[in-house]
Amino acid sequence: MLRKVLGLLIAVVFSALFTIALIYATVEIPSVINELLLSVFPDLWWGGMEPPGAIARVESLRTFGYVSFIVTLLLMIIGLIVKRGKLITLCSITLYLPTFSYFAFTMFSLAGIGVLTALWFPLMDLSPLLLRLGEVVHAPFSLLSCLFALIGLDVGFPLCFAFIGVGILFFSLGTATWLYGRFKSFEILDFWIYRYSRHPQYLGFLLWSYGLLLLTPFLSSPRAGYVQPPSLPWLISALTVIGVALHEENMMVKKHCKTYMRYRDNTPFMFPLPKQLSTLITAPVRALLKKNLPENGKEIVYVITIYSIMLVFLSLPLIL
Repeated sequence: MLRKVLGLLIAVVFSALFTIALIYATVEIPSVINELLLSVFPDLWWGGMEPPGAIARVESLRTFGYVSFIVTLLLMIIGLIVKRGKLITLCSITLYLPTFSYFAFTMFSLAGIGVLTALWFPLMDLSPLLLRLGEVVHAPFSLLSCLFALIGLDVGFPLCFAFIGVGILFFSLGTATWLYGRFKSFEILDFWIYRYSRHPQYLGFLLWSYGLLLLTPFLSSPRAGYVQPPSLPWLISALTVIGVALHEENMMVKKHCKTYMRYRDNTPFMFPLPKQLSTLITAPVRALLKKNLPENGKEIVYVITIYSIMLVFLSLPLIL
């Protein structure tokens, strides 16, 4: 009994420390990087006005942005060909970095770190609207806002922070459960938060980053005002995280066979959904693969690609 209590205490303490450190890092690291980058990339905008040479500095970043974008896509294609999931994930995170830099840029008035947005130059040159090709992801937020509006409550701004807070909570609970499971040498985590979600840390990240995405319309952004709300990079990042989670599940099935399959069949993938809604969401998988879940890397790529195309297509009416 004492060992169990001690293990629980250690898991909770380390989870809390890790979560606090992660939150602190998201605030402090951008500031540190900003100070370093400012020595190389001067501030582009001063209070919404263009200082002398600002346009020239923006143009000088265009080549950097194009090269970075092309190299990232090539590495992602190579990762798909040679079946290197870590390389694909790294490239996806790279494409998502400008999203984070945009939020940091506007929320913390940073200048140097805003240079990361140069990775989006190819998209912005074609059309700034391309960054909004994932606009359909705002549907849950819009639905919740409308439901509260029916009773006379405007919860748009608070709801953004609610998503962020719930995301941090899920991530913290998932980390505590994972640490406790490792401490007790459990091969499969099927208790506490893992009883209701097979991937609580990923769910926490998705909710946290979704909250940041939702904050975009509420922020005044004099420096990065030319950047559209980046729903497409968030959508790509979210689908990549889901792909990584599916890959990890396939590894667990190979390692634990029917034991993990029973756990998988009785536990929601990310969070509990009504059966009808879950059936509707997974319908494309069954139509494409004739089964409920992809079982190898190639099938995961097919599924992620199909959902990407569908969600982008559904976003078109919202931006046009």
